[in-house]
Amino acid sequence: FPSRPRHSSSAPSFEQSRAMAALQKEAEGMELHLCPTSQSGYKGVWNTGKKNLRYEAAAGSHRLGRFETAVDAAVCYAKYTASGAEAASKWVATCEARRAGGRRRPAATPGSQREAAPAAGLVTEAEGLRLHLAAGTATGYAGVWTTGKVARPFEAVAGGKRIGRFASVVDAAVCYARHLESGPAAAREWLAACDAKSAEAQRADSDKKREEAVASCAGKGLQTEYKGVQLHLAPGSKTGYAGVWLNGRGSGYRVALEQNGSRRDLGRFNDVLEAALAYAQYVQGRAAAATAPPAAAAAAGFFLPYSS
Repeated sequence: FPSRPRHSSSAPSFEQSRAMAALQKEAEGMELHLCPTSQSGYKGVWNTGKKNLRYEAAAGSHRLGRFETAVDAAVCYAKYTASGAEAASKWVATCEARRAGGRRRPAATPGSQREAAPAAGLVTEAEGLRLHLAAGTATGYAGVWTTGKVARPFEAVAGGKRIGRFASVVDAAVCYARHLESGPAAAREWLAACDAKSAEAQRADSDKKREEAVASCAGKGLQTEYKGVQLHLAPGSKTGYAGVWLNGRGSGYRVALEQNGSRRDLGRFNDVLEAALAYAQYVQGRAAAATAPPAAAAAAGFFLPYSS
C-alpha cells in the first residue's frame, strides 16, 4: 500500500482554520470528517496526483476508491465509518455511474443514423432492474467493459473492483445494476446464476457435438461401444478414436494421452478397437482415481499430476 504523509499532531494554524471554515461539512446526508492538517481538508482523503481521479478515500490500509472531487471521497469515508464497507462500495459505484453518464457523446442530429444506431438495440430493463446506460462507452452500459475474451467477452466492474465476467453484455449490465441496488451479495448471486446457466449451455453443446460425432462415426462404420465400454470418438482423426494414433514404425496402433504439453504412452495394439478400449479404460480409471486417496491411486498406476 503506498505510503502517505502523516497528519501533524500540532494545533492548526490560522490559515488552516480559515480553510476549514470554507470546506463543505455535510453531503449526501452525511457529516464529513474534517482534518485541518491534511492536504484535502478531510480525514481519510488523499491527493493521488492523478489528472482525472484526483482524490482517494482510505481507512487505515483499506483503499476504498478514487474520486474526482474531495467531497465525494469524504462522503465515501463517512459512509465507511458509519455503515461499513458495503455502503462505501455502493457510493463508489454511484460515482462511477455518474462519471459514465457525464462522458456521453453529443446528441445526434436528426439525419445522423450513425450516432443513433448504437443506442437503438440496447436493453434498458432486465430482470426487473433498470440498466444504467452510458452512450460514450464501448458497450453502451455503465460499469460494463469488454475483455477481449471469446468465452466471456464482457466484464462488470464497480468501484475499481471486478465483479465478474459474462457471456452477454446484458447479463453484465444486470450484475452492475444489482450491485448498485442491493450490494455486492446480490451481484455475486447473479454471477453464480449466470455461471450455472453457462455451464448448462456448455453441457448441452457438448452433448450435441457428441451426438453429431456419433452420427458421423456411424456413417464411417466406427463402433461407439466395445466390450461394454463407451469409446471416445474423434471423427477428425485418422483412426476415428481419441487417443489412438497410427503406428509410424509399422502396422498397428499406438495409444497415448496428451495433456498440458506432455504425452504419456499407454501401449501399442494391432487392433484399433483394442487400442480405443485401452484409452477409454484408462480415462475411466483416472476419473475414479481422482476421488480416491493418493496412495490407492498411485497403487493403481494412475498419476494425478497428469490430470487437468
